[in-house]
Amino acid sequence: MEDPEKFKARNRNYLRLFALQLEKVYDAFHRFLAWATGRLGKPMVAEIYHATPIAGGVAVKGRVLLARKSREPRPDDHPLVNLFQMMKRWATPERPRSLVRATVGGTSMEQIADGEGYFDIEIPTTDDKADTLLIELPNSEASGPAEHSLYEVGKDYQCVIISDIDDTVLITHAAKRLRMIATTLLGNALTRQLFPGSPELYRALRNGPDEEQDQANPITYVTSSPFNLHSLLHLIFEENDLPNGPFFMTDWGLDVDKWFSKSHGEHKIEAIETALEWFPEKPVILIGDSGQHDTMIYVDIALTHPHRVDQILIRDVTDPERLSELQEKVDRIKEQGTRFSFFSDSAEAAEILAERGWISSGQNRRVRDAVDNADPPLFHLGKIQT
Repeated sequence: MEDPEKFKARNRNYLRLFALQLEKVYDAFHRFLAWATGRLGKPMVAEIYHATPIAGGVAVKGRVLLARKSREPRPDDHPLVNLFQMMKRWATPERPRSLVRATVGGTSMEQIADGEGYFDIEIPTTDDKADTLLIELPNSEASGPAEHSLYEVGKDYQCVIISDIDDTVLITHAAKRLRMIATTLLGNALTRQLFPGSPELYRALRNGPDEEQDQANPITYVTSSPFNLHSLLHLIFEENDLPNGPFFMTDWGLDVDKWFSKSHGEHKIEAIETALEWFPEKPVILIGDSGQHDTMIYVDIALTHPHRVDQILIRDVTDPERLSELQEKVDRIKEQGTRFSFFSDSAEAAEILAERGWISSGQNRRVRDAVDNADPPLFHLGKIQT
């Protein structure tokens, strides 16, 4: 009788080979579509995920897609309408191997997009007055140049905020897979719920404690959601007046460098390390939730960079037993100089940040008012003392 472990390993290999062959067919199909639409003179567009001034230049991430119109969501849209619109987001008409030219402040860089249309360009420039990114797609005569605003980073910013999104800002139920899938697929940008006080809290962090002088502290968002949902997240943030920022997202797919290698934790660690390089030296505030792996990821980051991470904030979204397990692991960083706090709502997070001097007392009150006046009120889990 065959050993059960060998049987499982063999089946995993068959599944892997099948998925890789399926990915090749998928890639070939999209290459054909890209060629056909190019011959037909269909316009392309570069969807920009971020255009961020960083130490030594500007970092640009985007994807070349076939231009198409999108429908504006409405609060009363039926769940099936939302599901159809979500499926359209997944059916991305990418334009692989397209030439992309990015220009900032008179400096241009060119790159050929990869097999799924993604490009990742760093433009070396010292022009700190430049505020516009120009994107050109020379391969397409039907696609004109497009301008995009650069993300604003204050010259004298005081801290860097790195935040999770799911169950930290957005109510996603990430720890409950079926509920998370239903929330994502059947809602839209106008029906998705935020934790009360989140917009006020993040605006306060972005502005800094001196309300008369905007520090424009950089905020970067890290999520395991795919780039297909970028436009949805951007619209949610815009509708709720949440500060914009670079989104570190993932590319879901069937090939070896997507489903089969990089984990949720690896993606977040790489994204955080990149943000630390982009904005060197300044203190860092890490915000996440206890539902997945944020706690241990943030602990590892604090141990690796003990003099960078000033504050770790973790929103309680799981049951008390799970939180008790996390409490034991948090003890590892007590001697590292990083303050670690669990919080039950945005008002409690604001209180902690006000004590540290990262936001003002007035900003703290506005966050508390937003939480107190929220309708309907959210349940709060028990606190953990740290």
